[in-house]
Amino acid sequence: MTERTAPTNRNFAGPNARNATAATIILNNNNRQKKSSGSSSPIKIFIFTLIFLAAGLLCSAVYLSRELDLKHDAAAAALISSSSSSSNNRKGIHKIIPINAATAIDNTRGSGSNNIEAANTDDDHRKKQSIATQHKVHGAAPIIPATTTDFSTFKEYPQDRVYCMIPFIWNPKIYHAIMSTWGQRCDTIHFLTDAMVGGELHGDHISFDTDNNYSNNNNNDGGEGTQPYWEFPPNTFPPNIKFINMTRSWEQCGITTNRHTGRSEHKVCRHIWEKMWRSWIYVSEHHLYDAEWFCKVDYDTFFFPDNLKYYVRDVKGWDPILEHHYFGHVIQHRNRKDRPMVVGASACWSRKTLQGIAQVYRDMPKGSNRGERGKCEDRAHATEEVTTSQCLREHLNIEPEPARDDQLREYITIDQYPLVLSWNRTEQGEWWYWKGKPKDAGQMENTIARRPIGIHKYKKPEEILRLWQEFYGPRGNEALENVGLGRHGEVAKKFVEEVRKAMGIDP
Repeated sequence: MTERTAPTNRNFAGPNARNATAATIILNNNNRQKKSSGSSSPIKIFIFTLIFLAAGLLCSAVYLSRELDLKHDAAAAALISSSSSSSNNRKGIHKIIPINAATAIDNTRGSGSNNIEAANTDDDHRKKQSIATQHKVHGAAPIIPATTTDFSTFKEYPQDRVYCMIPFIWNPKIYHAIMSTWGQRCDTIHFLTDAMVGGELHGDHISFDTDNNYSNNNNNDGGEGTQPYWEFPPNTFPPNIKFINMTRSWEQCGITTNRHTGRSEHKVCRHIWEKMWRSWIYVSEHHLYDAEWFCKVDYDTFFFPDNLKYYVRDVKGWDPILEHHYFGHVIQHRNRKDRPMVVGASACWSRKTLQGIAQVYRDMPKGSNRGERGKCEDRAHATEEVTTSQCLREHLNIEPEPARDDQLREYITIDQYPLVLSWNRTEQGEWWYWKGKPKDAGQMENTIARRPIGIHKYKKPEEILRLWQEFYGPRGNEALENVGLGRHGEVAKKFVEEVRKAMGIDP
């Protein structure tokens, strides 16, 4: 409580006292004015001095910020061109700590801590932020976008946010290539990664070149092998790397010799099905309300999130909350009775479908060692596409929906786009790609839609960066100019020009 001064008895002092008081006040005011006029010059000098010092500090801060940005740019470029991993791995395979199938690790909170974030209370993931300022590796600079493309003219789809999930084996070069290109356009992007870390991925093989290994081994024994993520220091990996512990590890298959390089390489074990169902359970429990559409994207698929939003809203008009949808490039040549399935290059579903299938995955039988037998179950060496479609059909009565435009052109390719644009159904006949497709489906230059959602089989970081330049880079850039030089150059060049125009990159 504020202390108040006791009132005076001035109202009862008489008229003479009041007149004397008034005269005193006037004299005091005159004295203050004289003092203030005499002291105004030092005050002004003091104020101008403060302003001058503040301006100097501001200029210094701007200069230091620019110097740091230049250093960050150089460091980020180095991360793209070379692995940020240290050499030497520990020998042997480490035991994986068993955890719940839906549990991943929040590696930003230290080694071995459980990620217990609740999706419906995680406001950070609901905001559209620049990923380029968030993710760092080993204290390196933030990821720098591959170009300065202006996306302000792109149509916004606030009710159709996209969650991109990449099944992954940790590889810093590929990670940075994705995050500096199409990964920027996902509303949320996570790399669901095996718990064992080591080596360098080359397609379906992994090499243990001691100059490129990503390891925390300080023994300098030069040995081959892997080690679990929890043996690395806290904050070693970017926060959108989510480690999934599995009962079947990727690195326990045999050693082969690379016929091109002569190096010994481990063949990557194909346990993608276990990773898929465990990953989707995790996503449903932690990120269900971060998006309306959820897409599994292979690391070697160049993805177009903005075109996906265009497709589900402007082309199809789907409701992701109330409707079941499971869509992509549909083929039907491998599984029993030629039932259709979505190719694994990029497969998407609505939030309603994710909710339903996550519960199916929780309840399905686990641990089978038998081969393909048309059942929705966890089993070794299961084919991801076949089993996914089986689970959806058997338990939710959901059939895959082909993503094609009004000219029956595919939105997602299963091979590199110049090659796909040369496929001639009339001349080549009904090989497996065409099996089950409509008779008047697009072929040759009309095989791919002009607002593609994904183009497949680009496994090298430099290929990912090149595609970004081709489809999003400024007109006249070197990658774009070289499109027309290949075997199918003229057709490919025309396709790229039409895609850029359809997306609004070029007028």
